[in-house]
Amino acid sequence: MGRNIGFISTRIAGTDGVSMEASKWAIVLRQKGHACFWFAGELDRAPQRSLLVPEAHFNHEQNQWLNGQIFGRRGRTAEVTRVIHNVKSRLKAELQAFVDKFAIDMLIPQNVLAIPMHVPLAIALTELISETQLPTIAHHHDFYWERSRYLVNAVGEYLRMAFPPYLPNIEPRGFNLVVMDGYLTPTNIRAVRDIITSTELREKIVNHNYAVAQKHFSYAVLRKRLSYLVNLFFGEETIC
Repeated sequence: MGRNIGFISTRIAGTDGVSMEASKWAIVLRQKGHACFWFAGELDRAPQRSLLVPEAHFNHEQNQWLNGQIFGRRGRTAEVTRVIHNVKSRLKAELQAFVDKFAIDMLIPQNVLAIPMHVPLAIALTELISETQLPTIAHHHDFYWERSRYLVNAVGEYLRMAFPPYLPNIEPRGFNLVVMDGYLTPTNIRAVRDIITSTELREKIVNHNYAVAQKHFSYAVLRKRLSYLVNLFFGEETIC
C-alpha cells in the first residue's frame, strides 16, 4: 500500500547536498508506489505537492535576527524567548496544515533536527512529532557540535530538546577527504594544492571515494535500509 511521505526542511531547492539527498530518497520511495510531498521555506518542487512557508527558510529576516541573538553568547533576553515561541507556534500550525492537507503518513525531516540553522522550526517539528506520533525518519547531514559557531549559544535547552545527539558520520566510512576543523590551516591548503596539481592523485582519490560511496550510500543500500524502516513502521512489503 502506497503511503504519503512528507519531506521537511528549511530549503529543498537547487543542487545543495540536502536537496539532492531528499530527491534521491524520493526516487526510491516513488518507485515503490509511495507519494512524496514537500514542506520548506524555499522549494522547487511541484506546487500541487508542496507547502511553501517562507518563514521556515533559514535566511528569513526574523530567523537571521534570532540567530544573531542566540549564537556566540551565553544568555538571552525574555524578548528573544518570546519571539522563538511565537515563530515556533506559527510554524507548528503550518506543519500541521501540511500534514492535514496531504494526509501525511510518515515524515522525513532533512537536516532540520541536526543543525540549528532554524531553532523555532526544529522545536515546532519536535512537538508535532511528539503530539501526532507520526512515524519519522530524521535524515541528518551534519551536526551542530561539528560547527564552531554553534558551540557557544544561549539555547542549550532547545538544542537538547530538538537536536538530539545522533552520532553517525560519513568520515569513518573510509572516505579520503580534506577535512577542515573550523578554520583553514596550512595543512589544508597544501592538501588541496596537491590534489589540484596531480592528475594521478585526483584519479586515485575519486576512484577510492566512489567505491566507498557505492558500498555505503548507493541506491541499492538505500532501498534496503528504507525497506527495513517502512516495514518496521507499517508492517508492509519491503521496498527492495
